[in-house]
Amino acid sequence: MFRAAAISGLRQRGMFVAAKTSRHQAPSLIRLNLPRNTPHVWRALSSEGKKKTKGEEEEMTQEIVLTPGEKVVAGTRLTMWAAASALASVCAYYIGKELIPTKMSPNRVFDHAFDVVRQNAEVQQRFGEPLKAYGRDHGGHREGRRNFVENTEWTNEDGDKRTRVRFNLEGRFGKAFVFAEVSNSMPAGEFVYVLVQDKRNGSVITVIDNRAALTAQKMAGGSAEGQKAFADLLKGGGSK
Repeated sequence: MFRAAAISGLRQRGMFVAAKTSRHQAPSLIRLNLPRNTPHVWRALSSEGKKKTKGEEEEMTQEIVLTPGEKVVAGTRLTMWAAASALASVCAYYIGKELIPTKMSPNRVFDHAFDVVRQNAEVQQRFGEPLKAYGRDHGGHREGRRNFVENTEWTNEDGDKRTRVRFNLEGRFGKAFVFAEVSNSMPAGEFVYVLVQDKRNGSVITVIDNRAALTAQKMAGGSAEGQKAFADLLKGGGSK
C-alpha cells in the first residue's frame, strides 16, 4: 500500500510515467532520476526487493550443498558402515554355527568320532586308558578340546557334501592321529570312515569304514536288489 501511495505521488509530480503496454499486461514503469530529497520513496521501492531477496535465501538454504571434501567424507562413512554390517553378518553366521552345530560341523564330527574311538577295544589295548583327544598340537601344554580341529569341507562328484577332520588321540601307552569323515547323504551319527593311525610306526586301526558300501550303493543306483547283491559280493559271500 505504501508503495502504491508513493508511486501515485510520483505520478502526480510527473516524476515518471507508465509505458504503453497491451491490455493483458501490467504497465511497466520507466525509471527516472529522482532527486536526493525523496528518501522515503527509495526506502519504499527497496523494501520490496529486500523481501524478495530474503525469500530466495530461504529457498536456497533448504538445499544441502556438499563440498568435494564433504562428499568424500560422506562416502567413506557409508563404506565403513557397509563393511561393518558385512563383518557383523559373517561373525553372526560363524558364532551361530559354533553354538548350534549341525551333523556336518567339525566340532560335532570330532565329538562323535572320539566317542566311537574310545569305545573300541583294540584302540584301548594299543594306547591304554584313559584316552583323551585334542585338536592341533602346538608342541606346548595347551592340548585340549578348545584347540583348533583340522577340518576340510568338500563336495564329491555325486554332489554329496563331506566334512573330514583330523585330531590327536593320547593314552598311557602312546599317541595317534584320528581321521574321520561324514557325508550329508548319511544319517546323523554315521561315518564314511574312522581311522586311527599310530604315531610311532604308522600302523592303522580301522574303526569304521563304509567307503565300499557307499560305492556299492552308488553302483546299485538305489535298487534294493542291486544293493543286496553288492553287499553280498563285498562280504565275499554269495550263493554257492
